[in-house]
Amino acid sequence: MGAARLGWVGVALAAMLWPGGARPAAGVETEAGNGVAGIVASGRHPWLSQPDLRDFARELAELYPADQARPIWFEGAQPAPALLATVRALGDAGRLGLDPADLDADRLLEEARRSSAGQLPAPDRALLDVALSVQWMRYLRAAHAGRIPMHRAGRGADLPDRPLDLPALVRTTRTGGDAAAVLASVEPRHPGYVRLKAALARQKLLAAAAPLPEVPLPARKVEPGAEWEGIPALRARLSLLGDLPASSAPPQTANLYDPALVAAVKRFQNRHLLGEDGVIGKGTVAAMNVPAVRRIRQIELSLERWRWLPDPGRREVVVELPRAEMWALDLERGTTDLHMRTVVGEAHSHATPMIASSITSVVFRPYWVPPPKILKEEILPKAKADPAWLAGQNMEIVARPEEGAEPIEPTEDVLAQVSKGELILRQRPGPRNSLGTVKFVVPDSQCIGLHGTPHKKTFDLPHRDRSHGCIRLEDPDALARWVLVGEPGWDAARIAAASDADTTTPVRLREPVGVVLVYGTATVDPDGTEHYVDDLYHLDAQAEAELARQRGR
Repeated sequence: MGAARLGWVGVALAAMLWPGGARPAAGVETEAGNGVAGIVASGRHPWLSQPDLRDFARELAELYPADQARPIWFEGAQPAPALLATVRALGDAGRLGLDPADLDADRLLEEARRSSAGQLPAPDRALLDVALSVQWMRYLRAAHAGRIPMHRAGRGADLPDRPLDLPALVRTTRTGGDAAAVLASVEPRHPGYVRLKAALARQKLLAAAAPLPEVPLPARKVEPGAEWEGIPALRARLSLLGDLPASSAPPQTANLYDPALVAAVKRFQNRHLLGEDGVIGKGTVAAMNVPAVRRIRQIELSLERWRWLPDPGRREVVVELPRAEMWALDLERGTTDLHMRTVVGEAHSHATPMIASSITSVVFRPYWVPPPKILKEEILPKAKADPAWLAGQNMEIVARPEEGAEPIEPTEDVLAQVSKGELILRQRPGPRNSLGTVKFVVPDSQCIGLHGTPHKKTFDLPHRDRSHGCIRLEDPDALARWVLVGEPGWDAARIAAASDADTTTPVRLREPVGVVLVYGTATVDPDGTEHYVDDLYHLDAQAEAELARQRGR
């Protein structure tokens, strides 16, 4: 086909792919195949919003071998049935919290419709074919493992890469024609992810509806039983948000802050990590007036982080970091067996990282061996200033980790050996032990564990970032009972006895239990209750910056 018959798109493509006047061999199939080969060889696509194809060089070389390149999504000059279905799946990327514009969904749909009408010349078919393969791979990769690289925006060092065989998935989509099934097969299986997707759909319905009524800022705090002119707007907003049940009795006085509305405000406060006092103040009103589009973005960024996690096993412990809550799930039975409050790493200096690991052992009445950073920055300076300080903290220095090791006097030379790691400093089991009565051994590179604590009052705080990074558990004995289900001889009575004993008892699990620590400012409980909290570690802001960088903005 001569350049004069290609139209302006064909002329530009021919000039880019075959410089010096060389043109592909004659014939429709050969011409389209040469066009595909030229695009892949150039490493760029002229109309994609992200035209650089080098990050898919290996996959494209496998899909379109240089010596026999030909369109994948066409049968001769006609589009295969899977082409339009796959393009439409890209257009539905918003359902997963991804942006169809990043995938050039509108342009792909326009070109797909032209191809269905028989209006695409061979060079344009080549462009569409490669574009669809690239964007479908980009979508599958994003839906499976996220868009943000491991070293950016708060990813923990212990999170594994999650590769996919993208060429195989493209072929499966093309052959089977079921793009939705292929997409579903690569998405995370965590229940928290599934619930967030449902919440995303609900929030998008809210955003598409008429604007929610704005709740006015009160001149002073509104206490239960008071009258306030903002009550009608408050009632309407809480009803739309689901905090005020539709079955609530109608108010007897329009401006009265009645008990049903107080209960709804408390529910709202609980869902947003506010003080659950039922008093309407600036913080509560500000949270109520956050628009649905902002909640949508919180969900989208939270979905991104769920994609960083490996698929769960049979049983899993999930800790939601900003909210400081823990859930124990039996995914085989589909049950949520345990829920408790936790304490997480302090925001300014001890942020808890995201982790995917396993509980391998349970230790009753554990010794606490401080991590190197805490040892050098906090404990050793106090011990050097006051030699009696260690004894007051029930701490000792030993040469061996065994329970009966002989304590060593904390002289200046001995403390220097501790600093070098030649001797062990540890806190003996007891009521003041920093790990409480039980610890759960979680192998990871950052010394993050789950354990009890003697500081029980911190669990009553709405914001519970108080630890050095580890997860403190409200009821470690309950988690021990759950983790040890199926371990021979470890019934509730023996667990209680081990928790009260004077000696340390380690129990190695026959089947490790999965643990994930996940960061998300939007979460959804098993009963469907949505929670939105502040960006504790400022990781949403980092994620936004990284995504903007990827788009070149």
